[in-house]
Amino acid sequence: MTDEQTPAPMPSSEPPPLAPLVQQASAPAPTPPPVAWAPAPAAAAVQGGRTGLAAAAGVIMLILGILGGLLGLFVAVVGGSIVSQLGDIVAVPGLNDPGSVIGGVVAFFGIIVVIYSLVYVIGGIGVLRSRNWGRIIGLIVGIISGLIWLSGLGAEERANLPFTIIMLGVHVYIVVVLIMFWRSKPA
Repeated sequence: MTDEQTPAPMPSSEPPPLAPLVQQASAPAPTPPPVAWAPAPAAAAVQGGRTGLAAAAGVIMLILGILGGLLGLFVAVVGGSIVSQLGDIVAVPGLNDPGSVIGGVVAFFGIIVVIYSLVYVIGGIGVLRSRNWGRIIGLIVGIISGLIWLSGLGAEERANLPFTIIMLGVHVYIVVVLIMFWRSKPA
């Protein structure tokens, strides 16, 4: 017989043998490639929470804002109308109705106080919520108000001197705390 006449082998009806399970289990699982970046941990971004001193400064800002707002509303509504009625007694040359002009100025001053007090309240809420924008607003308001109270120390009238010193101290406290004691040191 020649090579061309050899019959082809018949396919087997048995399946090919399986690899032993022990070999598959003993092979180590492939490790994922290393990651070249990772997000910063949330605690590292905050670097400690707001201190108790800063929370007290926020509460003081809220109290001063609410009291200032009430005073501003009183001046705008009641003070403006009373001064406009009293202004009719005083004669100002060149003005037909001096009471209305003076009352309008007093009411405008009261509205400015209300707006300034609203900024106090917003800053106090921001400080209490540990927001940096609240801290910035608190610093700005504390510095401006501290300078206003500092100017009151030079007044010739000494009857309000203790109140002026207390308010100056309160605003110095707010500024110092929001600059130096805003966040606690991480443990």
